[in-house]
Amino acid sequence: MVASETAKQSIIRRNYDPQAFVVTRYQDARSAIKAHLSDLTRSQNPLNEAVRMFEQRAIDPAESDTRQDDARQSIEVLNALRGMGNQLGRFQFHDTAHSQPKLVLAGVEISVRADLWVYGEHRGQEQIGGAIFRMTQDDGGRRDDMGRYVATMLRMTLDQNNPTNRAPANRLCMAVDVRHGEVFAAPNSNARRMNDLESACRVIHALWGQV
Repeated sequence: MVASETAKQSIIRRNYDPQAFVVTRYQDARSAIKAHLSDLTRSQNPLNEAVRMFEQRAIDPAESDTRQDDARQSIEVLNALRGMGNQLGRFQFHDTAHSQPKLVLAGVEISVRADLWVYGEHRGQEQIGGAIFRMTQDDGGRRDDMGRYVATMLRMTLDQNNPTNRAPANRLCMAVDVRHGEVFAAPNSNARRMNDLESACRVIHALWGQV
């Protein structure tokens, strides 16, 4: 949604003809964040234990350069999360299943995997949203727009595949930019973004295998 046309075609090409498996960064940091936030007491133990592990990994000569760098970056991410108490403290986070149904738009399957479910209540109605944690270091000027598109996809995913009897709520669907300490929720007026996503998927469906 925020990429150039050339970049969009490149993305389609890469996904049509995927390359060799690439190690995902921040996996261990993500697990520690999920354990911390889904704990009702918000225990610091998962974060503290993870930092100690990363400190050892960062200086372990047996580890690859990539693993050592991931460890150093993960420590920065966990320290940044500690400073987000005001933004995240009011939300009730719950663990998610490892396997989650895909979002289907215009015949295109999209993997939108919530890191945690977010529970809330409004006027007696039990509600649900989801959170995705973004940990990469990106100082680009369109982080907020990208974050709101991600949050919108979470809302659309819950409309199709709600794991509970709770009502999906935009305010509880969020992309959490941990590095910058910001939370981007799905806007209440979201029709444009939803239409943008569906239009993009129609283009992907039409171009699949042709770029």
